[in-house]
Amino acid sequence: MAQEYPFNLRDLRRVIAVAEHRSLRQAALALEVDQGTLTRSIQALEHALRIPLFERMRTGARLTAAGMAFTKIAASVLDGMDEAMLHLRLRHNGVVGRFRLGVQVSFASGVVAALLERYQSVCPDVDFQVMDGPRERLLGDVLASRLDAAIVIAGEGWTARAVPLGSERVLAAIARDHPLAARAAVTWPGLSDCLLTLPRRGAGMELRKLALLHGILPERIMFHDAAIDRLLALARHGDKILLITEGATGIRMDGVVFRPVMDISGPTIFDLALCWRDGESDPVLARFIELARYHHEDGASFPGAGAGAGAGDV
Repeated sequence: MAQEYPFNLRDLRRVIAVAEHRSLRQAALALEVDQGTLTRSIQALEHALRIPLFERMRTGARLTAAGMAFTKIAASVLDGMDEAMLHLRLRHNGVVGRFRLGVQVSFASGVVAALLERYQSVCPDVDFQVMDGPRERLLGDVLASRLDAAIVIAGEGWTARAVPLGSERVLAAIARDHPLAARAAVTWPGLSDCLLTLPRRGAGMELRKLALLHGILPERIMFHDAAIDRLLALARHGDKILLITEGATGIRMDGVVFRPVMDISGPTIFDLALCWRDGESDPVLARFIELARYHHEDGASFPGAGAGAGAGDV
């Protein structure tokens, strides 16, 4: 059972004021209360505690030993309360707390990287946790509230609580001495005789579906359980071509160039979306959603230039 105490925060502030001013009259003036009211309040507290807090003298009021100890406790309580109230206000405004975000695509650069950088600059005190994974698993974790939100490739299977974030191109990471590296862009038919490497995690499954849709044979596609930087190293030293989303171009790898993959309508792109759990009343989540909406409306996009040979080199 919680202990009940015979005082409140107002009593603590009055004791501290008297201790600081060493005078009931001066403390009453500082607190803007009647001196008689202040005197009765201190006396009632001393009676309830059964401890004399002050020695009354003609020149003022001096703390007793017990009063000194009580004043230290009172100051600690008030400091803790002030800190707690500040934390509560910041929590209400969504600038402190915990935020768990799943991200399907690489965010070394690009649309997602720009959003996350912006969020962390606005809310540096939020415990920001990021995990990656395939789309289905991330959305499942959002539904189960294991994640607060996820940034995924837009598609079927999620109809509510989502906002578009923009798009990123599909690129081919090619060894600089590969014949296709001399081109400003590559096409799906041009990739049909190549061995394509995909990351198993992240956007790998969507990239595979895209390749199959454009006529790439399944036996020409290989999955690897490895991070993008390791797959880029494989692409640098062999004839395999790595398919990536545009955000991965922030990972620098000597000897590798990036070329946009073109279809009949232009560059092949993936639309990205932010999806979130039921719980917009959570101020931290609401703050991220709000920032994502503003970020998209601002027209934030990948800062790279067009599909020319120079723009694709890294």
